[in-house]
This record gives sequence, structure tokens and C-alpha cells, in this order.
Amino acid sequence: MIAVVALGLLAMSICLALQAFASVLAARYFAHAQTQPMGRKPWRTIFLQFSILMIVLMVGNIVQVAFWALLYSVLGAFEDFETAMYFSGVTFTSLGYGDVVLDGRIRLLGPLQAANGLMMFGITTALFFSAIQQATGKLGTSNRTAREP
Repeated sequence: MIAVVALGLLAMSICLALQAFASVLAARYFAHAQTQPMGRKPWRTIFLQFSILMIVLMVGNIVQVAFWALLYSVLGAFEDFETAMYFSGVTFTSLGYGDVVLDGRIRLLGPLQAANGLMMFGITTALFFSAIQQATGKLGTSNRTAREP
């Protein structure tokens, strides 16, 4: 049991590193994008920036799901990678359908992955919310500047 929990904590640490990498990429992109002029249609610009930000952050989460799936495959938990990926995605997002389950001692990895997914989506949400606050602040500033004589 201790070995499985230790393995789960190691996997969580690796996912944190992956999340940090994706978050830094996303934050750098958004910081650069915020220095660019808004153009004639600021809402379109903001939508494009948010879309790119969302894609970068979601790719980071998908890589983490794939990492857990790879771990399950190495442990022989599932017959094929597709099933491991499906289980991992359902667990990481805390959907937990229950149609595919882990057996034996490694079933302790499931709750650890679910907790990991909750934390990683929390980081993703925080970063996205921060970007929304920055963009709406910039939009408000550009609207006031445009109206001043």
C-alpha cells in the first residue's frame, strides 16, 4: 500500500511539473499578447487570446491524462492504451463513470489521480480567471482612452 501511495505521489509531482510548464507557456503568451494593440475589434482580439490560452492549458491537462494512462499501461492495469487513456481522463476530471475500474492494490491510484486532477484544473482555472481580469481591465482602459478628447 505504501509503495502504491508513494508511486501516486510521485506521479502527482510529475503532473505538477507538467502543469507548471504549461502554465508558464500560457502566462508568457498572454503577457506578450497583452502588449499588442487591441485593434478595431477588441472583443475579437480578446476571444482569440482566450482561445489560444485555453488550448495551451488544456493541452497541458491532456498531457497529464496521457501520463497517468502511460503509468496504468506500464503497471498492466488495462489491456490497451485507449482504455487506460479513457479511464485516466474520466478519473482526472472526476467524472468517475465506473464502467472501467482498477483492480487490486493499484486501485489506490484512482483517488490520487482524481485529487491530482482537481488540483490541476484549479490551477488552470486560476490562471484563466487571472487572464480574464487582466483583459477586462485593459479593455476598460482602452475604452476610456478612446472616448477621451
